[in-house]
Amino acid sequence: GDGHIRWTPAGVTSNGTFAVANTDLAAAFGPVTGLTTTLRFDDLIGLKTAPGQKAEVKQINPGFPVIDGEIIYELLGDNRVRVEGGRWPFAGGELLLHPTTLDFAADRPRRLTFDVVGVDAAVFLQNFGFDNINATGKFDGTLPVVFDGLGGRIENGRIDARDGGGTLAYVGELSNHNLGTIANFAFGALRSLKYDDLTIVLNGDLDGEMVTDIRFGGVG
Repeated sequence: GDGHIRWTPAGVTSNGTFAVANTDLAAAFGPVTGLTTTLRFDDLIGLKTAPGQKAEVKQINPGFPVIDGEIIYELLGDNRVRVEGGRWPFAGGELLLHPTTLDFAADRPRRLTFDVVGVDAAVFLQNFGFDNINATGKFDGTLPVVFDGLGGRIENGRIDARDGGGTLAYVGELSNHNLGTIANFAFGALRSLKYDDLTIVLNGDLDGEMVTDIRFGGVG
């Protein structure tokens, strides 16, 4: 990097650049691998940059890996970062980060909101470790994520199937138990369903237990 500081009777100004390439680090939202970015400071002393700084990241793992991403950001000074947006290929579609401001000077939960666009249902469920659910179809939705000292968790995330529907199969432990005639019939039907519309609501830890609320209609 390089820095320039100028002082006159009218005051002090500063600017500079600082670059990192293929760097690994720990972040509040999980381990980061392969970070490459160049910070262009328009106030080096205050650690402030112009908008539109770009970071390329090989992998971030908040509980499930997202790879080959791009984040646009701005340093505001006082340990605050304005995230203008982010984009990753994800599960056959895209994962998009909403704009937000992160205050690293305060010890409090940090909230990020992601949109999932055109993801493949089977790959999405596999990434979250849902071994007892198989599904096909394309999904869009929103995942609000809260990060704190205990890790990250999804709060009231929701994804919805696109028009055209798909298939759904529940192959979990309950389907292998005798729960009575009606329950056995229900879980038997869940082994193979075709749906027209499907919604999955997600709540839970990114690297732990995830509670799902699955709603579907137009089944056959």
